[in-house]
Amino acid sequence: MEIPTLTTGNISLRAIDEKDIAALFSLFSQEKVVRFMDIERFVNVSEAVQLIAFFRDKLARGEGMRWAITLNGHNELIGTCGFHHINRTHYKMEMGYDLLPSYWGKGIMTNCIHRLMQYGFEDLQINRIEAFVDPANTHSRQLLERLGFEQEGKVRQAFFQKGKFVDAFIYSLLQRDYRYDMQF
Repeated sequence: MEIPTLTTGNISLRAIDEKDIAALFSLFSQEKVVRFMDIERFVNVSEAVQLIAFFRDKLARGEGMRWAITLNGHNELIGTCGFHHINRTHYKMEMGYDLLPSYWGKGIMTNCIHRLMQYGFEDLQINRIEAFVDPANTHSRQLLERLGFEQEGKVRQAFFQKGKFVDAFIYSLLQRDYRYDMQF
């Protein structure tokens, strides 16, 4: 399986590789970025190298796909997005995303997720895309709801992260409810 390049508006989603090590380190070393994630803030560039290897391993096993988010005309990674759990038996994928704070609020992630939905539903013929979100992450919850995802409920103590159990809201969008021409 290969990561195809996906474009939408002024954004390109491309494969992550070694040229992204410094940008990945910069992204994941920011507390604002990892605040609601199950990883600690990066403190060593070797963690970015390990992350690339992790993404490649998931792809090779057919269990995940992660893209670098770039602005057209610039090849520098400003975030990542993708499907970190693919279950082909049940035609579903779990989505995740992150972005440098200086790009928040500019519609970039809305466009990225919309393009991921299109790829998942139309090209891969997935039936369900889901996302787990920390209840305190209101921006992520609002983003998913704006894109048509439904909150299905709260999974109590769903994850153990940063030394404690945390709840998560589960959101989903089904292929039958997806519309390519959705307005945000």
